[in-house]
Amino acid sequence: MADPGAKRVRAGAVAKATKAELDDLGVSPEKNASAAAAMRLAKIMDSSVDPKEVAATARELRQAMHTVRALAPPRSRGDIVDELASRRPRHSA
Repeated sequence: MADPGAKRVRAGAVAKATKAELDDLGVSPEKNASAAAAMRLAKIMDSSVDPKEVAATARELRQAMHTVRALAPPRSRGDIVDELASRRPRHSA
């Protein structure tokens, strides 16, 4: 049975942005506790109307995302030279 004093949370702009960043980092909230906490905190921020609660939740969300970013697997992205080389047309002699 649900706690009658529990606040209902909703996903809004903060949750959407947090999810997008988690996706970009390749971190799943289903497999990473810090990512799951970040999503929950984002939903709390989206649902809150109390400025003090928003400020405290924003600090916790910032810390959770800092942890997620530090633990995220490294992305292998080429540098600008690789990008330019991929655009360069190949000449066949």
